[in-house]
Amino acid sequence: MNCEKFTRNQSGNILVHCDRSDPNRTYKNQEIDHSKTYLNYNLAPEHKGMTDYEFMKKRCEEFKVLKRKDVNWLVSWVITMPADYTGNKALFFREAYNFMENRYGKDNVVSAYVHLDETSPHMHFCFVPVIFDKKKQEYKVNAKQCINKVELKQIHPEMQEYLENKLQTKVNILNGATAEGNKTIDQLKKEEKIKQKVISELIKNPTEEIKKLVIEQIPEEQKENIIEEEIENVKEELKKDPDFIQICQNRAMSENEELEELEMQIENLNGKKDYIEESIAELEIQHKKQRKALAEEYEREKQKYNARIIEMQNTTIEKEKSKPSFWDKLAERVEKSKLIATFAYIAIQFDQGIPGAEILRNVKKFRKNYDKYRDSLELLKNDMELFEKDTYTNISIEKIEESEKLDIQKQQEIEEELDYDPW
Repeated sequence: MNCEKFTRNQSGNILVHCDRSDPNRTYKNQEIDHSKTYLNYNLAPEHKGMTDYEFMKKRCEEFKVLKRKDVNWLVSWVITMPADYTGNKALFFREAYNFMENRYGKDNVVSAYVHLDETSPHMHFCFVPVIFDKKKQEYKVNAKQCINKVELKQIHPEMQEYLENKLQTKVNILNGATAEGNKTIDQLKKEEKIKQKVISELIKNPTEEIKKLVIEQIPEEQKENIIEEEIENVKEELKKDPDFIQICQNRAMSENEELEELEMQIENLNGKKDYIEESIAELEIQHKKQRKALAEEYEREKQKYNARIIEMQNTTIEKEKSKPSFWDKLAERVEKSKLIATFAYIAIQFDQGIPGAEILRNVKKFRKNYDKYRDSLELLKNDMELFEKDTYTNISIEKIEESEKLDIQKQQEIEEELDYDPW
């Protein structure tokens, strides 16, 4: 059982390898028996109208994914049926699929192809590594956090226990090939060939030179595994050393003290935070009260202002009503003109020596005609036209005005003669 991670660009190749959908593809694995490829099958649900790659892309785009090209979008577990397993083959892969589906989420499964056209029957369980970020309270795609060292260490024994309970038989998932958990099939095959070569060479000539030669032939990845094993051995020995244990305890006590101090600082900061939040809440309440008071004050001032405007408007209207209108003033001027004309007419009558009784009749007739012409300008206009056309009177307004001018001129000449003094 091994695990591999793939970027977006790499995912297409592994998915095509799993489903064998390209008949013209040349596979690196020479152990594939194409005559048995039809026996392969997929345990994952079908994606309606989408390829496996399209489903993977759609699922990733539903969550937060980093834009970098080296970000892994797909994880593939290869679960190989143990060589010593004698139970139902289909049931083994079905229960293995159920275990993986429950572990990584049904909605995240891209494919789960069982390959029966190779030497060892195995299943490629491919899924999108979706995890829940507790800090940000959101889901995201992160293969590094999904498949970490803890996961690689726990999944093998947990899967073995699950399969043995379901299948009711011994299932040797934890063997030499699966104990590491994160090796690819190619790595396992290379390591197996190296082991076989080492064994044969040591049997023939087990000298130091052969050992040195064998070490040189070991891949760097395997050397790292050997170093990790040595580190684990050293750790086990240190656990038994009382001095080392005492150092660890002292360090733990020091770290606990530092942790307690940090907790106190956090508690103080939380207290300050609560105080600030309470202050903000109190300020918001005061602000609301002030806004309400200002709104009420504004409404009162607005009502006063409107009342003042109405009062001013009413006062202005009353004043305007009390003032005489243009027509009133005009009527007053007309009445004054009538009075002046009446006195002028009486003076002329007296100058002519007409008796008082006759003057009274003439004045009454004059004032009546004055009112008649005042009330009907059209009548005045018509009578003036008839008056000017009357050949017997031979009098018109123009002749009257011309005669008045001559009279004024003669009066001025008389006054000049009277004022002339030759001496």
